[in-house]
Amino acid sequence: MSDKPAPNGMEHPIATHCWLEVPDLRSVDHKTPAHILLVGPEPENGPAISQALTEQGHRVTKAADWSQAMAKLESNPDFELIVCTQDAPDPAGLGLEHYLSEPHLLSSLPVIVACRGGDLGPVMGLLANGAVDFLSHPFNQQEMAVRVKKSLIQYRTMRLYLRAAHRDPLTGLYNKRVFNELLSREMSRARREGVPLGLLFMDLDHFKLVNDTYGHLAGDQTLQVFARRLCMWVREGDLVARYGGEEFVVLAPGAGEQGVSILGGRIREAMERPITTRAAEFTVTVSLGSAVYDGEKGLKPEEFLNRADEACYQAKAQGRNRLVLAD
Repeated sequence: MSDKPAPNGMEHPIATHCWLEVPDLRSVDHKTPAHILLVGPEPENGPAISQALTEQGHRVTKAADWSQAMAKLESNPDFELIVCTQDAPDPAGLGLEHYLSEPHLLSSLPVIVACRGGDLGPVMGLLANGAVDFLSHPFNQQEMAVRVKKSLIQYRTMRLYLRAAHRDPLTGLYNKRVFNELLSREMSRARREGVPLGLLFMDLDHFKLVNDTYGHLAGDQTLQVFARRLCMWVREGDLVARYGGEEFVVLAPGAGEQGVSILGGRIREAMERPITTRAAEFTVTVSLGSAVYDGEKGLKPEEFLNRADEACYQAKAQGRNRLVLAD
């Protein structure tokens, strides 16, 4: 990817290969067809549910019972809606209410229950436990289209909000909350698999001077540029997050001292290139502290993070624009 200024004086848009997509909550996609899981036998009389959904443009996968449905849900992450018949069999004997109420694959997907006309008593219980809507059979195809569309809009809107809650709104990187959650998880995985886990803690040098000299808009643009340059150099599978203010972190699974040093050196060199903003062109360097977790028992995530933070502080004290490896 080129690092030359874009024609409008700004750097190129932030890269998108490193979790940098910032969801636009103002527009929710309701036109793209969905992958829908249909659970249970088709009604013998009246229009077929699968045919009606297919004619609306959706992709339909069938499951004869809830055992098959669970297997298909585990192997297909792209389902966006479940339509189930009221009497869909369950070999495990648990029933739909169990799957709706327990933390399970179903808990994140909307469920529409197709019931026999007038038999709404059991359906009310399902709605109370988490089903989003119902269809009375025989159904009107226009009514089905409306109910399916409404459920998909609600699901896709919630998915966008959840993604937004995990992102830093300025840079699009993961935020501190997500990083803290994944730090503990990655340390456990590194200990279990016997592989190192590299960590970089970074702080832009004299960033306050940028805000004071060129204004906060230039400061925001500087943070965005740094986020983009970070994503140009990290490996696929590394986690990049904005920790706060001008502080950033990178988790590098499998990277030992040599690997994390090489990565940190490339990031440091990348920031020695000038940054072009609407206000001016200037250079902002970065100080980095690195630490490596090798499965040490009893080490808490906050202690591991503090090692990298302390190393970053040493880099600042030693003159900035350098990388220090924690002892």
